[in-house]
Amino acid sequence: MKNILFICALNEEKTALTNLLGSLKNTHLLSEALQVSVEQYQHHDLTVYVSESGMGSVNAASKLAIILQHFTIDQILLIGVGGALHSSLEIGDMLVTDQVIQHDYYSSLAQGNYLMRPGDLILDAAQSNGYNPVLASSGGLFPIDQLNHSEINIVKGIMASGSEFVGTSERKNAIHQQCQNALLVDMEACGIATIANQSGIPFTVAKTVSDKLHADGSISQDFSQFLAHASRNAAIIAQLILDLINAKNHHL
Repeated sequence: MKNILFICALNEEKTALTNLLGSLKNTHLLSEALQVSVEQYQHHDLTVYVSESGMGSVNAASKLAIILQHFTIDQILLIGVGGALHSSLEIGDMLVTDQVIQHDYYSSLAQGNYLMRPGDLILDAAQSNGYNPVLASSGGLFPIDQLNHSEINIVKGIMASGSEFVGTSERKNAIHQQCQNALLVDMEACGIATIANQSGIPFTVAKTVSDKLHADGSISQDFSQFLAHASRNAAIIAQLILDLINAKNHHL
């Protein structure tokens, strides 16, 4: 039996998912002081854990680390919402990826700014030759390329992530160019990817567009207005992912 962990930053994201998972089997309070709790569900042959991390990479990373001290997890899935970095993405579109770049972890030197993987350090231009700042998952329990939905546009690409709510089109364009043409930006993926890689557990990020790339400064308005709709789409794709994992297990 495989154990799947879903991390959601916001209550709206978590509620949309748990509404689709059926009956709650158990709630595990892992740390009252740090507000770390995990809900347990059953989806066919899968044990599914769900936890709300709160916003930001620090919250996501610290709470994931605590959860992994208590449970054996075979696949980590970060679901929720993010901001579009490209004009082709519409509200409700979904990015599914196992590649993350932390857009605000870099070395600013006289020769230029060099993005790094968290924990690394580049001190001169020579060290950057051939260096790739992408946090990539190793393996996974389901094939991302087989993920399709008749009503939700699913795209593949790189997720940019950092400790910043990106609320202007100018900043979004800069991150897109800086981060190997990343398609979406969020605040939790870099923390999740870092802890997952350190723990040797595959991770996948599945986030829905809640705010478009605008030229009129209405990004924050989009986020507030479309959060519930985007969270619902993220939950639908999460259930589709669970079905894919179950189908793959049955063929083994």
